[in-house]
Amino acid sequence: MRPEFPGLWKVVESRRLLWLLGLTFALIVTFQYIELPNTISSLFSSTKLPFSRNGDGEHKSSRNLAPAMAPSFPQKNASLVDDSSGGVGDDEEVEVDKIFDSGGNATAPTVSPSQLKENATAPTVSPSQVKENATAPTVSPSQVKENATAPTVSPSQVKENVTAPVASAKPPAALPLVKENATAPVASAKPPASLPIPNPSPVKDNATSHVEDKNSTKTNVPGVSPVVRFVPVVKEYSKTPDSRVMSISDMSKQLRRNRISHNRLAKKPKWVTKPDLELLQAKYEIENAPIDDKDPLLYAPLYRNVSIFKRSYELMEKMLKVYVYKEGDKPIMHSPILRGIYASEGWFMKLIESNNNKFVTKDASKAHLFYLPFSSRMLEVTLYVQDSHSHRNLVQYLKDYIDSISVKYPFWNRTSGADHFLAACHDWAPSETRNVFAKSIRALCNSDVKEGFVFGKDTSLPETFVRDPKKPLSSIGGKSASQRPTLAFFAGKPDHGYLRPILLSYWGNNKDPDLKIFGKLPRTKGNKNYLQFMKTSKYCICAKGFEVNSPRVVEAIFYDCVPVIISDNFVPPFFEVLNWESFALFVAEKDIPNLKKILMSVSERRYRQMQMRVKRVQKHFLWHVQPEKYDMFHMILHSVWFNRVSQISV
Repeated sequence: MRPEFPGLWKVVESRRLLWLLGLTFALIVTFQYIELPNTISSLFSSTKLPFSRNGDGEHKSSRNLAPAMAPSFPQKNASLVDDSSGGVGDDEEVEVDKIFDSGGNATAPTVSPSQLKENATAPTVSPSQVKENATAPTVSPSQVKENATAPTVSPSQVKENVTAPVASAKPPAALPLVKENATAPVASAKPPASLPIPNPSPVKDNATSHVEDKNSTKTNVPGVSPVVRFVPVVKEYSKTPDSRVMSISDMSKQLRRNRISHNRLAKKPKWVTKPDLELLQAKYEIENAPIDDKDPLLYAPLYRNVSIFKRSYELMEKMLKVYVYKEGDKPIMHSPILRGIYASEGWFMKLIESNNNKFVTKDASKAHLFYLPFSSRMLEVTLYVQDSHSHRNLVQYLKDYIDSISVKYPFWNRTSGADHFLAACHDWAPSETRNVFAKSIRALCNSDVKEGFVFGKDTSLPETFVRDPKKPLSSIGGKSASQRPTLAFFAGKPDHGYLRPILLSYWGNNKDPDLKIFGKLPRTKGNKNYLQFMKTSKYCICAKGFEVNSPRVVEAIFYDCVPVIISDNFVPPFFEVLNWESFALFVAEKDIPNLKKILMSVSERRYRQMQMRVKRVQKHFLWHVQPEKYDMFHMILHSVWFNRVSQISV
């Protein structure tokens, strides 16, 4: 055919070539139409992203940034989680703000796309192929990396074959479910409607909006995704209120649900030991405890179930054996601090490591529990690099410690650490221990449901401010109910978190003669002004600082004052045992304007009943040089024991 029609063949070949050239040109134009606008915008954007190959880059102007609040997302066996630091008392407190870990769950800046899985393909503007029924990652500022300073719009790490959305002018009204091959919604320069807009009053005048920073730089490294870093600021920012609040009743429901799920899904040890069988027997006896509410030492209304508590405590005294690791160098290990606001972890360490402790065994094969004797306070004092805004080295130290004992002993690997426990009172402890001790029982002062606190596994450690370690019970007690003329009292640093400025703006400066709400009281010898107010007030306001925990909760009980806890999502001490609503009031942060109305609505009869119960529950919140039955040491140990027994499965 070719020899017969040479001219026709040339025409066909020419047309085919022209068709291919045209198709190529069309593809190039289409690609440029999609990519060019974003390329231009990125070239001229004033938002620069600080970046470091090893993730250690810092933001030069971070001290002037005030982050907005972001929602937190649930983890396994937890209802709400987030990240933290700072809720320390006003005496001997560390002025270091929130530190974030690589586990995420942090308070993020205003607009920061979520950090999802690696291996992302993220063209800047193109239709996303999102999995069917998947929620589009529009403005979901979750899991910000450790100490991350997140600028206005940063690249996201999204799932494989998922296109990241691009910033635009308005947010969607909600996050709809996006079907397969649907175009992902556009990221917004505004926070979603569901996020609360913080009240500007608590924010300092020199704080600036975290929208853009001209001093930051952007570096592109091939094959490496930019690391978003949020550097917390000392005293110049405080976390803002979260719209999602778990009430005390919600916490109780979550505790019950987790008890059931732990019983059903608890991980079995790799091999069964005699202590496991003993725990199973104890579990059966506790769950089938006979009704016994006539014990003169245990006032039934103070407890969720006094019969179960009594039987559990009896079995603990009868059979519990704890192995205390000898490994670890001072001062981080085996160095108890007995004074100040972190004294709880120190007192527990001192008492359990004492030579005459009947619960401690030297034979690890007989142990039901294994204690990790580190001080979260000394960890911070020893290893934290001032102004570094990073605690990676602190976390690495704990990981190295676990690696060393897991190589030397078989006990950690047998249960993945489920029968190991720690007691830590520093505000950074939740983030430092969340991943390393994921299966372990953590007794934490900073017991915040948004920071990974797991009901039924973790327990709330009371934060106690010990002024004199030689006389921990000095000045205990207060006036009777009829000799307390002041309705309510509070004193504390006014700039310690976002909540206190709100409290002071409504009730400070003697705006109401019945409410004695102050900033920091002037110091007097023996701090008598503060103690006198505590001893002569009906209600003691326990308002959170940077974190949910406060030593005022235990102080109020110490001085026979009914605690009024204003700290959303705070899990009160010994929550799995005590019925806190029988002797304390819980006021939501949003109800601060109605504080007096709430207090006045409590009848005199009800108040006297609550104050009487405060006196009766007081024995559970006292340190003794030599531990006594039902005191703080025994209650901490019981909570750990009780949670382990509840989870045991073989």
